[in-house]
Amino acid sequence: MTKLLICGSAAAEAVPGVFCTCPLCLKALEEGGKDIRSRTAYQLGESIRIDLGPDLFYHMVKFGLRLDKLRELVITHNHRDHFYPDELANRRQGMSKVPEGAVLRVIGSPIVVEQVKNTTDPEKSLLKFESVEHGSKVMLHGDVELTAFQANHGAPESLFYAFRTKEYSLLIANDTGWFPDQSWDLLKNFAFDAVILDCCYMHWDQRHGHMGGDSFIACLEELRKQGSLKENALLVANHFSHNPNLSHEELCSWLTPRGIEVGFDGMEIEL
Repeated sequence: MTKLLICGSAAAEAVPGVFCTCPLCLKALEEGGKDIRSRTAYQLGESIRIDLGPDLFYHMVKFGLRLDKLRELVITHNHRDHFYPDELANRRQGMSKVPEGAVLRVIGSPIVVEQVKNTTDPEKSLLKFESVEHGSKVMLHGDVELTAFQANHGAPESLFYAFRTKEYSLLIANDTGWFPDQSWDLLKNFAFDAVILDCCYMHWDQRHGHMGGDSFIACLEELRKQGSLKENALLVANHFSHNPNLSHEELCSWLTPRGIEVGFDGMEIEL
């Protein structure tokens, strides 16, 4: 059994936003709980992480993660809430005692790879690289097949990913907007056990860059229609902005009756 950990579940500002006085941020600051949301990232088992934003240290401490055991770092795009490459410079000798041979493979668009190379010395930081684009397939640690899909997030290098083994098929798709046609076509080759989708703006109508609640539901319906969802697939909404002013409880009141789970920091999914 493999576990997926939702390390973070917020958009770029996190919740509460550090300078924000909106009702949701003030409530989160006062009451805590599942309304505290760090920037979105995931960890698949011990060896695979999806996105590395500015909350890496917080995730490590809060969830007791052994980041020295990471072998692949999969990056969706180079916006700083998902990709903070300066942290990778801390792997170099003198900053960390990384075990000999514990090479970390960074997987992402050519722009992502170039940014890392410009941030640190790959050899001293024990890094290697794999550039991917829409349609690329890469084998990861644990016989996990990674497939990259083009996202609709304002830049051609933005990607989302499927993870497939003999035991499960998982789609993680945040910062996507409505999927481009070529991604819909490629998704026809999959039948997912679990799907995590961007629901950033919830009650706001949004299809470019991110999705709102209506486009989120429409996206699930299209996946089901074209056979990309197994009958009892786990459906999870994630990557929430504070701007719609909806608490975790309020999100659940709208999504749970529709058979959709609401992501939160620390949510574990068994695959």
